[in-house]
Amino acid sequence: MNKTVLKRRALLFIIMVGIALTLGTFFVYSSLKAMEYSFSQVEIESKFQKHVITIILSSFLGFIAFSLSKYIIRGKYIINFVFLVIFTLLVTALTQTPINGTRRWITFAGFQLQPSEFMKLFLPLYLSWYYYKIGNKKKYFAYGIIIPLIITGVSVALIFLEPDLSTSLLIFILAILTIYINGVKNIHFYLTIFLLIALGMFIILNTDILHGYQKDRLEQFKSIENNYQLSQSLDAITNGGLFGSGTFVGEEKYTVPYSYSDFIIAVIGEEWGKLGIIMIITLYFLISRELILISRYIKNSAGRNYMIIFAFWIFFQSFINIGVSVGLLPTTGVTLPLMSYGNSSLMITLVSIGYIMGMIYYEIIDENNIEKNNIEEMEKVERVDEV
Repeated sequence: MNKTVLKRRALLFIIMVGIALTLGTFFVYSSLKAMEYSFSQVEIESKFQKHVITIILSSFLGFIAFSLSKYIIRGKYIINFVFLVIFTLLVTALTQTPINGTRRWITFAGFQLQPSEFMKLFLPLYLSWYYYKIGNKKKYFAYGIIIPLIITGVSVALIFLEPDLSTSLLIFILAILTIYINGVKNIHFYLTIFLLIALGMFIILNTDILHGYQKDRLEQFKSIENNYQLSQSLDAITNGGLFGSGTFVGEEKYTVPYSYSDFIIAVIGEEWGKLGIIMIITLYFLISRELILISRYIKNSAGRNYMIIFAFWIFFQSFINIGVSVGLLPTTGVTLPLMSYGNSSLMITLVSIGYIMGMIYYEIIDENNIEKNNIEEMEKVERVDEV
């Protein structure tokens, strides 16, 4: 594929991300207006302002990630420092005053930050960087499996203790996928999966690991009548019909709890109809597809593998969010990427996109940097030959 086509693909990717952000902003505003019976007008305007400020701030941080992308993977100080910061935030979150029975958030300058959202997309990047640095050592079980599992296990355990079952499971799945695509030995990987499944079954059968609200969600999933959120979400989507009631129009969305975050698809379904939901699913599919197609031309294995993981995540999480809203999955509290209200989720998503665009630019588009990278690779080969 020539460079012109790649530039067009990268531009198409950015345009689709922009479309998702723009649509999300409209739907968040419509959802917040529908919460007028729960929030005061001041609270509604405040939340919407925070949402817009988060987009602007996150875009700026994404530009910084874009600029530093060529140094992040090749160095060791920046990425280790960021990991320690996020890890410290996870520990700090456990010391905070509980909100709705959980310790997931840290309040800073009037904004609520959820460190687990940062770890969700940073851990795959950190593991990809780790495999890039150790090189062929990944063929050994200790380097390829044990160390990454320890890093993953400690991070997931902190999130599970908040408690946040859905996020900890999602991060664990992303970590396992990262380990697999980074080329560890198949025998090591499949043996690990077998042992993890056996351990998981033992824990589930012999311990009372789930919290009360998590058990309630599973019970509510079995009966729509007992699940108020899901019942109201389905009513809103049904009321929208095939083509929807119209933007900022609809009645059922006023009764959907947290419609601006976890159940924003209910608002989309009522205003844009089932065709609107199909359009949103298609948009996420195209965003993921473009990333995977572009990743094939990234020479740096860490950057390439992270792009694949990000593409999987954005489609998988959107599937979970929509699945919850239409009753296919139990209620989880997982947001719709780029569209739902959520400071931490938006921030890490846009920063990750900035980093990815930096990898695309410096690895594919910037001719001076490409030539420099080629020289560095040749020097590495020469040093190996000398040895």
